[in-house]
Amino acid sequence: MTNPYVFHLGEVKNCSGKLNFWEREKLPFGAKRVFWITGVPEGGVRGEHAHKVDNQVTICIQGSVNVVLEDLENNHLEYTLQDSSEALFLPRLVWSKFTFAANSVLLVLSESDFDECDYIRNREEFEKLKDGHSEKL
Repeated sequence: MTNPYVFHLGEVKNCSGKLNFWEREKLPFGAKRVFWITGVPEGGVRGEHAHKVDNQVTICIQGSVNVVLEDLENNHLEYTLQDSSEALFLPRLVWSKFTFAANSVLLVLSESDFDECDYIRNREEFEKLKDGHSEKL
């Protein structure tokens, strides 16, 4: 199982502003879907789910988003995304919770097309997966 991690995207700064970019070799997968989350009120929460198969990369392109993650081994990780040149790799089977600052925009690159069956939205279902995972260790 792969762990979440932050990596840096390309960045060019000059007096006229900042340009951020990603190149195919920087991403841990080929993105099939890209979406962005906007208009979340300050302190609003998104996520609160895990994916069975899908891996994602998240980039806060405006504002600040606090990310709390939990994996099947009960490891808890926390990141604050506030630099558009940083990306967070979010592997499958990791429970995520995103708390937004005012006027924040979160860009998400997804390895898979949308499939509702891939979502684990029920916390109890995720806990059962964790219990089953620990029995295999």
